[in-house]
Parts: sequence; C-alpha cells; structure tokens
Amino acid sequence: MNVERAVVEFGSEAVRLYRAMAETRHDNEISDSFLRSHVASRLHERFQCPVHIDRLYAALAIDMGTPITPDLITFLGAHRAHVALYADGRPTAIIELKVFDETTPLPTVGSGIDKAQMLQRLGTLQIFVGVMICPITLSLEARIERLHDALGGNMYVGERQASRDQQWEWCFACASVR
Repeated sequence: MNVERAVVEFGSEAVRLYRAMAETRHDNEISDSFLRSHVASRLHERFQCPVHIDRLYAALAIDMGTPITPDLITFLGAHRAHVALYADGRPTAIIELKVFDETTPLPTVGSGIDKAQMLQRLGTLQIFVGVMICPITLSLEARIERLHDALGGNMYVGERQASRDQQWEWCFACASVR
C-alpha cells in the first residue's frame, strides 16, 4: 500500500475536480470537506479498506483497544483525524490534509499531529500529512524544499499543476510523520 502516492494523486484530482465544478477563481479555494471526502472515497476504492472522515481521536483510541481515561479524553479533546484508514476493525493510518497557501514558512497542521503521534505510541498507526503546496511569497520549489526539510526525507511530491488561470503552478505532496 503506497499511501503517499495515492494521497498525492487523489488530492491533485480533488483540486482539479473542485475548480471545474465550482468554477473557483483560484485553485487553492478548494473546500476542506470536499478535499477530505474525495481523498477518502478514492482511498477506499484503491485499497478496498474501511475509511472514516473526520474521525474523533478518542474513537480512534477506543478502536485501537486503548483504555480510555479522563486524562486521555482531556488530552485528545474534540480533535479529529481528517481521514482514517482501517483494517480488521482497527485504525492503521491517519491522514491530515492541508492547503498550504498561507504566507507562513510552514503549513500549520495544528495540534492534531501531536495528538496523532501520541496515539501512534499506543499502537501501530501510521501518520501522513498531505499538502496542496501553493507559491505565495516564495517560489513553489522553495516552499517544497521547506516542507521537505520540516517533514523529513520521506516526502513524495507530485507533478506540478498549472492553475486555472495559467498564472502559477501548485503541486500536492504527502509525507509520513514519525
């Protein structure tokens, strides 16, 4: 199962489909819910496994067989995994999806990754971050490089895509997080 490549393929597909469907002015206007739903649906088709969208981390912990304590519930709060892959009734992977179009040097994936990493320590769970990378104050290549440095050497970067107005390029990338 090559989750990184699949997330890149389906994330890119979602952006192109949404811009055609919604006739958005800019490609990065994709709805978060559409991106998550499209990627989840296509992952289910590709890997023939159960896939959940916006799954509570507490529910993931229960599904992993982790004893639930008040401290764990407090720590996990209402955070949700954007997409969760399952096998044999247990979560095997969490995928966080983000449009990286802020002027910040790195995308903010929030405290969700910290909470996912805590779940990862409780069992065998892979964590992936899928990102639509858009050039803002830096070139696309510079932003890819910064993201690569932040997430590590295990990042798959997809093909460059021309924006709807043909004025700029974007790409989708996915990395596993340890």
